[in-house]
Amino acid sequence: MIGHINIAMRMVAEKLHGLPGFPPNLRTLVEHMVLSHHGHLEFGSPKLPQFPEALLLHYLDDLDSKMEAMRALIENDRQLEGCFTSFNVPLERAALKMDRFLNQPQRADSPAAPESEARPAQAQPDVATPPAHAGAPPRSDSPFAAKLRQAVQPAAPNPDK
Repeated sequence: MIGHINIAMRMVAEKLHGLPGFPPNLRTLVEHMVLSHHGHLEFGSPKLPQFPEALLLHYLDDLDSKMEAMRALIENDRQLEGCFTSFNVPLERAALKMDRFLNQPQRADSPAAPESEARPAQAQPDVATPPAHAGAPPRSDSPFAAKLRQAVQPAAPNPDK
């Protein structure tokens, strides 16, 4: 009934009250980030983000929300045929069921499949992947997760420098 923005403002106030000498201008910036993290007035933000870090927080929050919506769409989709979910109105798209897509037989006309490995798409039935356990952590074994881990690793020291 109170809303998470108001609850967060209370939490920030309580935390900062316990930090004597916290700079008042910095407090204002932190509070602004909480108040503006929805990014738009029509999405419930009392303020629009007015400095780069506040805008970044809004986009991170928005990205997190969209990624969770897409994960839930794929996990809970009841469409048994094909590699795509049904259309999702809030996301304005259907989502690719990547496991199903990557594990389907290669089409004969696909440039990715060598001629010796090409099989018609109907050679094997499309087998649904069992849904992940509710509340399970996000999968970390996808090709994209591996690339992301690689991208965030600190760069190896360059011996030439």
